[in-house]
Amino acid sequence: MKIIQFDGGAVPNPGTRVIGIILLDDNHVLKEISRKLDGIGTNNEAEYSALIEGLKQALALGWTEILVHGDSKLVVNQVAGSWKVNKDNLKPLNAEAKTLLSKFKSVKIEWILREKNARADAAASRALGFDEDPFHDNLYERDIGIHCPKCKKECTFEWIVFKNGERNISQSCPVHGYLRSAPMVPAYIERIKSESLLQYMNDDKTPAKCKGCSRQRVCKLVEQGFIDICEYK
Repeated sequence: MKIIQFDGGAVPNPGTRVIGIILLDDNHVLKEISRKLDGIGTNNEAEYSALIEGLKQALALGWTEILVHGDSKLVVNQVAGSWKVNKDNLKPLNAEAKTLLSKFKSVKIEWILREKNARADAAASRALGFDEDPFHDNLYERDIGIHCPKCKKECTFEWIVFKNGERNISQSCPVHGYLRSAPMVPAYIERIKSESLLQYMNDDKTPAKCKGCSRQRVCKLVEQGFIDICEYK
């Protein structure tokens, strides 16, 4: 059985894109690709690029019958024709992938759990120098401390407030920029409060007032969690 396993990601999203590809024949790894792509793009573009490169490698090896595994539901379902391709940036990638697939005698493409795609996942992560996966839930859902998993420098944290009023914690590295939407860990929340209060005290500039608020320099603090500072909250 000849199998292509592919994975791709971007940090941040959009950001630097990487791909990871594993080519297996009877469960033996024939080729492993871990590569950083040129330019900036999205996670989905990276996933498509990984699939396309994997198909090109398989054709170069003379493979005619293949099984393709990926953990991107979007790419797998769009290539299989189950989902529509709505994003203009993905349409040419989808077309190229389908053209390459048509050159094989027999093709089966399947979505698999990320845990079963671990080798391709690890190959993509290594292209950015990460020991851990920076693209998926294992990093996004747990407390990894206050340091960047790549360079170990201390991170900064801030609230990202959405139009519907919901908030997420953004974790950023001073070297590598945005890392992830972090979990609601109490230590992260306390760090946001201390950082924003320090910035408030040291900031000589006066930001815009709250709507209908008579006090200055409030909006940023309210956003960062100091709700009691604003007399209207």
